[in-house]
Amino acid sequence: MKTWRCLLLAACFLFPSGVSAAPSGNPAPAEGDLVLPGPEGVVFAFRAVHVGSADGENGPLSGARFIMGDPSGDFRSPPTAVMIAGAFESTDEARPGRVYYMGKYEVTRAQYAAVMGTEALPPVKGAEDPDMPVTGVSYFDAVAFVDRLNTWLYKNALSSLPCAGPSPGFVRLPSEMEWEFAARGGQEVDSVTFDDVYPYEDLAAHEWFSGPSSSHNKVQKVGMLRPNPLGLHDMLGNVREITQSQYYIEYYQGRGGGFAARGGHYLVSEDEISAALRTEEPYYLGSVQQGMRPNVKPTMGFRIMLSAPVLTDRQSIAAIEEAWENYRSGDGASMPAALSVADTASREAVSAQDALVRLEKVKEALRGENLMNALQSDIDATEGALRDMVRIRREADEESARVWVNIAAERGLYLAINLRGLAVAGEAPTERLRARAEEYAYNVNSGLESYSKIMAELAKLPSELVLKAFDAHDAYLAGLMEKEQKAGGERAKQRLADLDRQKNTFLPVTRRHYERYHKEKRFDAATWRSEYAVKLQDE
Repeated sequence: MKTWRCLLLAACFLFPSGVSAAPSGNPAPAEGDLVLPGPEGVVFAFRAVHVGSADGENGPLSGARFIMGDPSGDFRSPPTAVMIAGAFESTDEARPGRVYYMGKYEVTRAQYAAVMGTEALPPVKGAEDPDMPVTGVSYFDAVAFVDRLNTWLYKNALSSLPCAGPSPGFVRLPSEMEWEFAARGGQEVDSVTFDDVYPYEDLAAHEWFSGPSSSHNKVQKVGMLRPNPLGLHDMLGNVREITQSQYYIEYYQGRGGGFAARGGHYLVSEDEISAALRTEEPYYLGSVQQGMRPNVKPTMGFRIMLSAPVLTDRQSIAAIEEAWENYRSGDGASMPAALSVADTASREAVSAQDALVRLEKVKEALRGENLMNALQSDIDATEGALRDMVRIRREADEESARVWVNIAAERGLYLAINLRGLAVAGEAPTERLRARAEEYAYNVNSGLESYSKIMAELAKLPSELVLKAFDAHDAYLAGLMEKEQKAGGERAKQRLADLDRQKNTFLPVTRRHYERYHKEKRFDAATWRSEYAVKLQDE
């Protein structure tokens, strides 16, 4: 009962559709905004970020898996598989599941002054407007702001907060994972767009970066540009944003340093803007000679989010405990970060190998207790079954690799043919032929979508088996070419030319796309399209 009361109270603060008022703190109101009151008449707007179904396979432990980082970047943003979950149940009946709430804008100077007092407002030349993001603040200032805002909300607006079970939510800084998932567009975009550099085509319409075509190298008011697909403004530009995460090169393991700051700012070039952009910021600046002070910069601010405790009551603990075993043996299994992005067969092989090692230890213990003879047959049978599991899975993966490589080659040829048709139809002299360009464009777009799914399926299989399947398909085409050469004739000549293109022109492109995706775990529709198109031009 308490849970639903909290959800209903929170829903009352969802900004209604059609309302044109723009209170301080929400300059671009939109349907679906969660708006919380603040001191001195300011408000704080948030957007729901959906992260999977609440009744999914892992119940309360369900979440969304995604890969952080940039495969084309350097060690500062390595591709890393992570899982993210939401603190709250969705209030949207059309989209049940779990959500977290990300701040719609960077915290402004007006909001900061309302919470901390005008005397605490940092003087930043050229950024005095109350609707500009507050800058010149340290990590510790941001944490102090969060603490003071929570204190005010709990005292003055407790019923406005969304709840997790009986526990009201609280404001905090986002983690790197939460920030990047939201910056990429979350579940509001398809997988190809999510993996792109940023989730829109016209960067200047959505983000502030350096230069005369954008910020003119000055900080700008929040909410002036279009939001991202989640309804969040200025995620990748304007000011760099402080997160609560400590900086690790591999995000959550290795040597810890300062704190992670995400996104670009008004002095960052357009080419650098990316959803994967991250920097390490020291907590303090200075030297032994000059002394140390908290790290503050005119290009760095922060945004807030809403979260909640995980273990809120006995009911939530019981639900998590019930779901734990399935979760622990599945996506939540504790294993090295590199193994988390390995193919399914490799993960299963590691589990089987671990089981065999444990079984060997049991055998040694039984020998020490003189019990081995009585259990020898059972242990041998168990050991044999484990080895058979690995062998059978291997054989199944070999067949799967063969089938998926054949499908990938066919889809690559389909893309090449439709790209050729699109190029020809677009330059056709008659309107009727030019109209066919729309059909070819549709085929290319749908083909790229299915091509991305094929690459994802291939990446689930052991790489050596997939490459072996590519070699086998190449040999298969070579065999067909040999038959056509022996057959002779004009028809065989044309067929031979088609097979030659499949084998020596398009199949190497398909193989290269797989190798790149297997390494980077990123869809790259633009490159796929351009490389097939270039091959056509070479013909």
